[in-house]
Amino acid sequence: MYEFGSGETLVIYGRPSPSKADHTQLRFWSTAIEKDVKELAAAGVVFDELDMGAIKTVDHIATVPGIGRSAWFKDPDGNTLALFQSE
Repeated sequence: MYEFGSGETLVIYGRPSPSKADHTQLRFWSTAIEKDVKELAAAGVVFDELDMGAIKTVDHIATVPGIGRSAWFKDPDGNTLALFQSE
C-alpha cells in the first residue's frame, strides 16, 4: 500500500511468478458507498452482480463482515473497477 500526502492510497497486489493475470482491478475508496452506487447506476453504470456463497451483492453491494463493502463494474476495456467502503 502506498500512501500519498493528501490521504489517498494506492494498493498493489502481488502474484506469484510466473503468473497470468485474469483481471485488473482499480479500487476507489468510498465513505458513502450506497450514495456513490446510486449515482453511478443513475448515470448508466452496470454493476457486476455476484452470488458466490459468502459474497453476494444486494443492491449492487457485497458486504464482507469485518472487512467492508464493495461494488464492482467494468470500464470500456473490460477491466474491473471497484468501490470499497471499509467497516
